[in-house]
Amino acid sequence: MAELDGELLRRLAEWDTKGGPVSSFYMNVDGKWYPRKHELMVKGEDLTRELEQQAGSLDKTARASVARDCQRILEWLETLDRKGIRGIALFSSSRAKLWEELALSRPVRDRASVDERPQVLQLEALFETYESFCTVIVDREKARVFLAKMGRIEEQTDIFHDVPGQHDQGGWSQARYQRHIEDHVQQHLKDVCESLLRFFKRRRFDHLILAGPSELLPEFERYLHDYLKQRIAMRTTLSMTATAAEVLERSLAVEEAIEAERERYTVERLMAEAAAGRQGVIGLAPVLDALNDGRVDTLVIPNGPSREGRRCSQCGRLAVSGKNCSTCGGRLEPVLDVVESAVAVALRQRSRVETLTFNGNGAGGPTIPDLGALLRF
Repeated sequence: MAELDGELLRRLAEWDTKGGPVSSFYMNVDGKWYPRKHELMVKGEDLTRELEQQAGSLDKTARASVARDCQRILEWLETLDRKGIRGIALFSSSRAKLWEELALSRPVRDRASVDERPQVLQLEALFETYESFCTVIVDREKARVFLAKMGRIEEQTDIFHDVPGQHDQGGWSQARYQRHIEDHVQQHLKDVCESLLRFFKRRRFDHLILAGPSELLPEFERYLHDYLKQRIAMRTTLSMTATAAEVLERSLAVEEAIEAERERYTVERLMAEAAAGRQGVIGLAPVLDALNDGRVDTLVIPNGPSREGRRCSQCGRLAVSGKNCSTCGGRLEPVLDVVESAVAVALRQRSRVETLTFNGNGAGGPTIPDLGALLRF
């Protein structure tokens, strides 16, 4: 299965389908939304029907290609192991014998589209906002460092220091030897912290998870540089023999907790700003107006169906409805999903895009009924 990175995005952009249609299929497969396999498949069937409907105006050969795409997508979905997976992105052009699949640790907006090329906007937004998690497992003798990003994990290094063993000799000699042992432990912790700082300067991870004996972690943390202390997301226990899969599972749980808290804060702030008439708006029309004026700091998108809208053929201004652009007078042309177009504009303006994972799925916390935006001014 492919990994989301710049190379993948370039490869998809360069697909040569020889004129054949491309089916792009995004789906939120988070167990919070679809706890049972049957519910997942029903949603998958709904989305593939959308693909076939969009292909209805194409020629017979193109329609047949999309039909084969849909069959392959459903067959793939039927065998999906959802462990550690919350979103999927599939791209298929059966006519050109092209296929790409991605399993993601973050959900995506349900979206199915037929076009001349893969629709990768959601992947671009994810790629720009994905955060990395560094986990360090430390004890009195060893340390292991892992880096997790985009649902993938890799052990980075193995730092080991010999610590003299305990012995049962009594008296002053035992006390002196015990101090010798503790000196070695302290030096080990300092060395691990220094190695971690050097690694951070090379890789610049976003969050740090500390794992080890509860009595040792405060001492270890004392030697951490402030840059690293500011990134501590969790303190936990993990065995020094933990597998990469176990570390990744813990990282994904922390990622989900951070994501939920960030969403809660964003939605609460948006609702307060919008209610006060300050730097927040809720609703498709006012959000599109703010985007058109370059005023959006954070575009906030609840999970939901596609929204039809309009785009000016001359200046690109987005609108909910109408025939002519209010800015330049150009013709407004229909777009199947104006939210997707809004995301593209937001990314070009260097705005943050926050797709709500938990909004409206029974997870608790505040929700918003429609598209929202926190404003720059």
